[in-house]
Amino acid sequence: MRKRYKRILYFIGLLLVGCIGLGIAYICYDHVLGPETEVEVVGELSINYIDGKIIDTNKTYNFSVTNNGTNDIYYEILIDNLKNYESQVNYSLSSSEASLNIKNNPIDNNASTLASNILISEGATQNFKITLNNNKMTSFNLKIKKTIDSKEYFYMTLIKNNPVNDETLTKVGEELATGYEGLIKDIDDLGTTYYFRGNVTDNYVLFADNLWRIVRINGDGTVKLILNKATPELTSYHISLENSEDFANTSIVSSLNTYYETYLQAYDDYIAAYKFCVDNLNNGETNKIYNAYNRIAVDKIPTFNCLGSTYNSKIGLLSADEALYAGANTNDDNKKYYLYNSDIENVWWTATLAKATTDDFNPFVISASGRLLSNVSGLLNRNLRPTINLNRKVLVTGDGTIDNPYLPYIE
Repeated sequence: MRKRYKRILYFIGLLLVGCIGLGIAYICYDHVLGPETEVEVVGELSINYIDGKIIDTNKTYNFSVTNNGTNDIYYEILIDNLKNYESQVNYSLSSSEASLNIKNNPIDNNASTLASNILISEGATQNFKITLNNNKMTSFNLKIKKTIDSKEYFYMTLIKNNPVNDETLTKVGEELATGYEGLIKDIDDLGTTYYFRGNVTDNYVLFADNLWRIVRINGDGTVKLILNKATPELTSYHISLENSEDFANTSIVSSLNTYYETYLQAYDDYIAAYKFCVDNLNNGETNKIYNAYNRIAVDKIPTFNCLGSTYNSKIGLLSADEALYAGANTNDDNKKYYLYNSDIENVWWTATLAKATTDDFNPFVISASGRLLSNVSGLLNRNLRPTINLNRKVLVTGDGTIDNPYLPYIE
């Protein structure tokens, strides 16, 4: 009887241990995966929506993308099923593995793309964080879409035709780039950017009956161009000190818009609207110093990420940061990098403000000898070199040399 009683107790004990084990396993499983976790397969891509694919609060959501295929893949991150749209809602999206760092971009009711032109290598996993800011009612689903590129678009042609380097031969911001340094990989607000540096001879584009130079492939796959020459008319940055910080309403923007309407309007389908950057004031009331002055002239650490405000336009100006990446610096002349043109005999404007006083202001300019300067009055009439961005779907013929420049077309 006693033995039988012990056997019953032993059996009950085993049962209790088993139940506890199952409970712990369930808790661990639930803790690891979470009730909202969703896994989705899109072709060779596996997407793990760790915090669910519905984005509807201000918290940070995590998800990952894995390439299970045997080839590198381009993909994009989209908004799906947008509800209760509010225009003041911004999003931040970042991934160190994908070189993506988008900060406080507005949710656009007319656009579904959060990030595009994301390259993932075979076998790689990229981890993402997305956060909404100022959200009360807006919600949407995340959607990953593989980019089906049956055509070789312009940005692909550039990457194929040029050796891509992770490092420069000379130090950006400090040293001049007088030799060919090729296409350099970096990051901007939209993803991975590839920029030309130094004495580049294969970045010519013939577009709208004018010769342009390629500055870089933007993070969204659009291609930034700068006019190879100056426009026929000189222009001031702004006609007065008052409102010179309001870039969208300056004299120079009026001149840019006139140029677009005169020479580029017929090619509007080729040109992408782009968020151009305007630096903010750092300090000072009587003698003003803008953020860019310290970043560029003092610390010599340019960036492709916008540290100020942005404005949306189909035409703009090169930033002072981009001039440094191209090969200029603030100390020396440079007649051996692609932005230098001996036919331009005066300084030309960048978009970036440097300093201001009570009776004058100084944007950064490029001198006739290729140096970046910050001592030219914005009230003076000087040269203008417009910048545009060709849209991601543009195709090209040619090889980028001056005798056979890239010639864009759209099918």
